[in-house]
Order: sequence, then structure tokens, then C-alpha cells
Amino acid sequence: MKIKLFLLVLLSFTLISETPAQKTKKKITITGKVVDMYSNPVPGAFIMIDGKTTQWKTNNKGDYKIKLKSPVTQIGVFTTATGAVEETVNGRTTINFNLEKYVSPEINAGKSDSEEDVVDSGYDVVRKKNVTTPVTKSDVSGKQYTTFSTIYEMLQTIPGIWVSGSSVTIRGTGTSGSSTPLYVVNGSVVNSVSSLDPSVVKSIEVLKGPAASVYGVNGANGVILIKTK
Repeated sequence: MKIKLFLLVLLSFTLISETPAQKTKKKITITGKVVDMYSNPVPGAFIMIDGKTTQWKTNNKGDYKIKLKSPVTQIGVFTTATGAVEETVNGRTTINFNLEKYVSPEINAGKSDSEEDVVDSGYDVVRKKNVTTPVTKSDVSGKQYTTFSTIYEMLQTIPGIWVSGSSVTIRGTGTSGSSTPLYVVNGSVVNSVSSLDPSVVKSIEVLKGPAASVYGVNGANGVILIKTK
């Protein structure tokens, strides 16, 4: 009888001791949707796990689905426009993200220039009617722009930009020392655009003053935002 009792106690201890190990091997599936301030899907947003960016991205509908080993404390999303936005998992398997200060560029395709047009101010996106400093945005995707041999020839056609050779200045910006503006191509800051083929450029946007202030001192000479096709 004592032997049976001993075996039962030993078996119970074994089961209890194995439970934490089993839990660490358990995988959980987390799904969700990422939308902008107008509930439009945000494709291509990177998924973050516990503060680290992963290779996972949202699909064209803004959806994601990932399998993880527990425990996971936080899950987040990252875009070049919004930075990182994180949520605590806390046992949830469905976690949606609403990027309140972001507007998906796709919703403005085909719209005419108006107060409701979106202005990409670098780290944020705002409505044109809320920008106090003039912002120049030019669509250069037409066939008439394919004849340019350099990006600087194309920049000469943009209002508010003065070009001399490869020297570029944004009119109306206060400069000290160098007058070179900050270049941002597809959301990434670059040192030079000299090698950029003008035939692949879709639009050019010029920011100055408060509109360029999100870039801090780097935007003191204005910012030229370039998007490619």
C-alpha cells in the first residue's frame, strides 16, 4: 500500500514539473489587421515582436497571421511614416492596429489637388488644409518627363526649387553654411540623388518651414520627398 502511495506521489510530482516545460514549447497564433485613420488597410507594414522588427509584413488587405512560441509580451507594427506602434499581448490572439495619424497613399490615387489631399510630411501624414506652410507636390510620372537625362533636370521643373548643375536650393528656406536640402526617397533619407533615374520617379514633394520641422535640424534647408513608380 505504501509503495502504491509513493508511486502516485512521484507520478504527480513528475506531471507538475513537466507542465512549465510543455508550456514553453506551446505555439500561439496571433492574427490581426492594420488600418489607417480612415480604416483603409495598410499593406507592407512590418510586424514587431517584443520590440524587434521581424520579416513578417501585412498583406495587401492589411492582414497578418503569425505563429509564435510563448511567452510573448508585446506585438507591434512598423512603417517608415509612423514608426513603431505596439500592443501588449496579454493572452490575446487577435490584435488589430489603427494607425491614427497615418493615411494610406493608395486612397488618394486619381484625386485632384484639393484641401483634402494628403501631404507626406516625413514621419507623419497630414491634410493639406492643416499645413500652414505652402507645400509643392508634382506628379512627374507622365511621358513628357521621360526625356530628362538627370534627376536635376527634372527638379528644375518643380516650383520652389532652384537648380544650378547638381546644386539644389529650396526657395524661402533659411540656410547657414550648406544650402543642400534633405532628400527622402520612398521614405528613406539618402545622401544624394545623383544616381536616381528620372524615368522611375513618380512624384516630387517639397517641404519647408513647419512642414519640414519633423526632420529637425536636418530639414532646416527644406526637404525634397521623392517617390518612385
